[in-house]
Amino acid sequence: MRLSTLLNCVGRCKVLADIGTDHAYLPISAMREGICKTAIACDINEGPLEMAKKNIAEAGFSDFIETRLGDGLLPLNDDVVDCIVISGMGGMKIIEILAVKSTSARLVLQPQHDLEELRRFLHENMYNILEEKLAFERGRFYEIIVAQNAEKISLYTDAEYYHGRMSDPHFLPYLREKHRKIMGYIHSAAIDSKDHKRLKWLEEGMNKHGDSTVGNRKI
Repeated sequence: MRLSTLLNCVGRCKVLADIGTDHAYLPISAMREGICKTAIACDINEGPLEMAKKNIAEAGFSDFIETRLGDGLLPLNDDVVDCIVISGMGGMKIIEILAVKSTSARLVLQPQHDLEELRRFLHENMYNILEEKLAFERGRFYEIIVAQNAEKISLYTDAEYYHGRMSDPHFLPYLREKHRKIMGYIHSAAIDSKDHKRLKWLEEGMNKHGDSTVGNRKI
């Protein structure tokens, strides 16, 4: 589910770059589905990259998917890349990667955490967020952000920087899950002042998307 959602966000492109490719499952799937014509699979670690090479060869795409060793976007050099995928890393690590080298390519980002910080970084550095999607896999929601360098940015509210701006069928269950977690913090007396605001934002979002069972609570 996560892989297919990522590929849908990539769309059609000539050259796809997968940063932190691990075993190259994404570029291999992209080639199989005709999403890209060529791909560059990058990883900072030699072990996963060797496995990626093996998987690419077994899939018959050695002439179409190139592997490169290096950190972040640096292995791309001056290559013209249409779309860059960075998946499975923390949001702060993605920020670190994008801060070192900017790009005009379409970005498909799947951070594991620190989404609020990543959204703010993108806007502060003139990357417009084009859309956000959710994938549900093995009992967990995965957030995917699609962004691209732009002259004009559509800014978010503080609530949207926290929980995203989505027209996704999974959005209401996603808000409910985040709400459940914060309520758990309340019961464990671990809530802080930021969580008061976040709980309000989640309840407003849930009500907006048709959940009338949750009202604003006083904590």
